[in-house]
Amino acid sequence: MKKDPKSYVFYLGFALFAVGLILAFLFPDADDIMQALPFVLVGCGSGIISVGIVNIMRKKKIDKDPKKAWEYEIAEKDERNIRIREKAGYAAWYTTLYVLAMLALVFVVLKNYLAFGLVGGAFFIHMISLFVYVKIYNKKL
Repeated sequence: MKKDPKSYVFYLGFALFAVGLILAFLFPDADDIMQALPFVLVGCGSGIISVGIVNIMRKKKIDKDPKKAWEYEIAEKDERNIRIREKAGYAAWYTTLYVLAMLALVFVVLKNYLAFGLVGGAFFIHMISLFVYVKIYNKKL
């Protein structure tokens, strides 16, 4: 039986959570980024663990009831639902594009050029990714 790749991410959540707790106890008087890092790791680990638990519960629910599994499979492959997800993804792409542009402008006004460079780089990667994925999907479809 092949293991689901998502289960490895679930274990990564436990690892991040544990590393965050260990860092918080080993370096209680840390400064700058080391002061926030343990809490960021604990938060990310908790989020990943929560998503993993929900996925496990969903899978068990589907495995117990074949009718639910059949309905779930139909909902996943339904053309209408696929089209809705495509439109939602496209709208989210534009929303993220505008948010990145606004953040870049805010950081320029605040004269925070390092943050502007980071957001500008993310903005550039975000725009280029559209063209790359359009080219990839044009070849596949």
